[in-house]
Amino acid sequence: MSQACFVPEMSLSNLGRGTRMAVWGFRACAIGHSECCALIRGFEHAFAEEGPPVLGSILSVARFIGHEGRRKVSLAVPGCIRLTRDEVSLLTAFSASQMQDDALRDAHLSWLTGRAADRQLGLLSDHVACVFARHGYDILLPSAKETGANVRKGRIFSIEGGRA
Repeated sequence: MSQACFVPEMSLSNLGRGTRMAVWGFRACAIGHSECCALIRGFEHAFAEEGPPVLGSILSVARFIGHEGRRKVSLAVPGCIRLTRDEVSLLTAFSASQMQDDALRDAHLSWLTGRAADRQLGLLSDHVACVFARHGYDILLPSAKETGANVRKGRIFSIEGGRA
C-alpha cells in the first residue's frame, strides 16, 4: 500500500476506544474475517447482546461499500495503528451519525461509494453509531490537523485563468 494512502501523524491510539472498535470491526469484515472468534467475543464483551447485531451492521456497511461502491477503498491491514484516508472518511460518517448530522454522514458515505448517498447505508451507519454511543463508545471525529487538511491564511490567487 502506498504511503500516500495513510493520513500523516494520525494513529488509532489518539482517537479513543470507540474509534478503535469501529476500525477493528470494519477491517475484519472487509477482508472476510467477520466470523473470527476474537472479533465476535470482543464485540459481545463491549456491547453485550447488541454485539452480534452491531457487528452485522458493520459487515453490511463493508459489503455495501465493497459490492455497490464505484470506487476502490483503501484499508490498512487489521492490527495496523495507522489510518488510511478512506478509513478516516468512514469514521467521520460514523461520528456524524452519532452527532445526528445527516448531511456530513451522507457526504462521506457518498465519497466512499462513489455514488449518491444510499438511505439503507445511512441507516446502517446510524445503527452502528447509536449502539456504540449507547454503550459509551464515542467515535471521535478527527480534526482537520489530524487528517492532513492544509488550511492557510491569506489571499487566494489564480495561477492560471481561463475557460475549459
